[in-house]
Amino acid sequence: MYQNAGGCKVYYLQAGSGKPLIFLHGWGVSGEIFKPLFFHFAEKREVRVIDFPGFGQSEPPSAQWGTAEYATMVAELLEAWGWEKTDIIAHSFGARVALRLAHSHPQRVGKMLLTGAAGIRRKSGVPVSKQILSKIGKSAGCFGPPGRWIKKRIYRAIGSADYLNAGEMREILVKVVNEDLSPLLPDIPHETLLVWGEKDMATPLEDGRKMQNLMPAGRLEIVPGAGHYAFAEKAESFLEAADRFLNE
Repeated sequence: MYQNAGGCKVYYLQAGSGKPLIFLHGWGVSGEIFKPLFFHFAEKREVRVIDFPGFGQSEPPSAQWGTAEYATMVAELLEAWGWEKTDIIAHSFGARVALRLAHSHPQRVGKMLLTGAAGIRRKSGVPVSKQILSKIGKSAGCFGPPGRWIKKRIYRAIGSADYLNAGEMREILVKVVNEDLSPLLPDIPHETLLVWGEKDMATPLEDGRKMQNLMPAGRLEIVPGAGHYAFAEKAESFLEAADRFLNE
C-alpha cells in the first residue's frame, strides 16, 4: 500500500489489529528486513512497516533530507493513518529517525525499542594512511579517465559500503551521519529499550552505553554474540526482550 507523506509516495505493509506498532528500518535496506518480526507482532497488534523514502518501493526525497525531514514524514504518516500514538521498533538509521520523532513529536510516541541505534557521532578514527590515500584520491581525479579510475579504486579501499552504494542518496547519507543526536537524548522521556549486539562493529556497544546514560528512561540489554543485526542474528533472544518490554 502507498501513502503520500513528506511529498513522497511511501510504501508500507500493514497487518493485525490492536495497539499500534511501527517498524523503522536501517540504511541500505527496506522494511522487508523486518518481515519475521512483523508477522510475530501482527498476531496481537496493528503493525505497519514502511520503506523510507529513497529505499525499497518508496520514492526518493526531492531534497537533501536529514533526520528532521524523515521524522516529519513519519509524523505525517501517523496523522494520515489516524494513529494518535505508536510504539516503535527501529534499527540503526531508523533509530535516528525514531529519536528525532520522539523529540519533535513526543505525543506521537509511546515506547521505543531501538537496536543497533545510530545517532552518537564519534570522533574520526581514520588512520593517517587512509587520510593520505584520500588526498591522493582527490588529486588523481584531475588526470582524466586513468586518474578517475585510480580515484575510484582508492575510495573503494577506504570508503564505507554504505557510502559507496548510496548512489543518488549519497548526499543524504553524508548529512545524516554527520548529525549528532546526543544533545537531544536528555530531553526524550519515553521508555526506551536499547537492544545491542555484543559484537556490533557498525554502532559499537560503547554507543549504547552512552545512549543509556543520556536518556532518562533508557535501559540497555546486550545480546551475546550478536552483531549489528541482532534482531536477525539472535531472533529468539531479541523477540523475548521485545515481548517483555512492549508488554510490561
